[in-house]
Amino acid sequence: MNIFAYFLAVAIVLAGMCRILLWRNRTASKSHDALPPTPTQKRTLPQSWLETGASLLPLLLLILMIRSFGWESFHIPSGSMTPTLLKGDFVLADKFTYGFKNPFNQRTLIQRGHPQRGDIAIFHYPADDSQLFIKRVIGLPGDHVKFEPESQTLSIHPASARAGDDRMPLPISYTLPVPADHFGSFNYGQHLVERNETLGGITHKIQQDAARTVDTGQFFHQEGLPSGEWLVPEGHYFMMGDNRNNSYDSRYWGFVPERNLVGKAVGIWLSLEKQDWPWPTGLRL
Repeated sequence: MNIFAYFLAVAIVLAGMCRILLWRNRTASKSHDALPPTPTQKRTLPQSWLETGASLLPLLLLILMIRSFGWESFHIPSGSMTPTLLKGDFVLADKFTYGFKNPFNQRTLIQRGHPQRGDIAIFHYPADDSQLFIKRVIGLPGDHVKFEPESQTLSIHPASARAGDDRMPLPISYTLPVPADHFGSFNYGQHLVERNETLGGITHKIQQDAARTVDTGQFFHQEGLPSGEWLVPEGHYFMMGDNRNNSYDSRYWGFVPERNLVGKAVGIWLSLEKQDWPWPTGLRL
C-alpha cells in the first residue's frame, strides 16, 4: 500500500471539490449582473481558500503522475549496498522501466520490460509491503543460483543452459580483493575489502569481510535443494546486496515477485555523509 499515493489522491479530490465550488460561486455571481450595482464587497476568507485549493489541482495531478509513472527519489538508510550505494545517498528511480503500475496496489497496467541481471532494483519487501528494499538483481526466473560461503562467490546456471548443457554456467569472474577506502570500511576492527564482480558481462563492486564466513544456517531453505542453492520460480527474482556480509536479502528470505517491483535505480542525485545519529555531517561530492 502506497500511503503517499492515497494522501495525494485525497488532496486531489479536495482540490477538485474546491474548483467545482469556485465555479458554482462564479456562475451564481454572474446571474446577479442585471441587478443594481452594490458597493464592492471584500473577498471572504472561505472564497480565498477555494481559490487556493483549486489552484493546487494541476500541481497535485502532475506530482501524482510523475511519482506513479515517472521518477521518484529514494533514500538509502543502510549499508547493504555498499560500496555502490552508501548510507545517506539519495537515488533516483526510473518507475516506467518495468512497466506502468497502479500507484495504489502496484498492479501492472502496461508491461514495458523486465529486470535484467545486474540492475539495482527497488521493491516492496515480500514479507511486509510497507517496507521498501533496494538490492541488485542476481537471479532471473528459472536460474539455479549457488552461493559459496567460504569464497563468497556466486555461480549461476540459467534456465537455457540447464535445458541444454548443465556444464555451461553463466560467466562470472572476480578480481583480487583490495582494501575498501570509503567511510564505514571497518567492521569490528577488521578492514573490509572490495572486489569487482562481473556477472554475465555486467561489472560492479562488492564489499566483503575476508575474515568472516557467511552463516548458511540462516539461509532460506528451498525444498529439494541443499543450503546455499536456490531455483528461482517463474515471475520471481533473486536479489542480493553488494555488501555481501551485511545484507538481508534473498539468501535469507527468498524471492521477490515481479508485482513487488517499484523501479530501477538509475543514479545518485545527492550523497550526504551519514553516521548513526539522525543528522548528516557533510556532503559527499
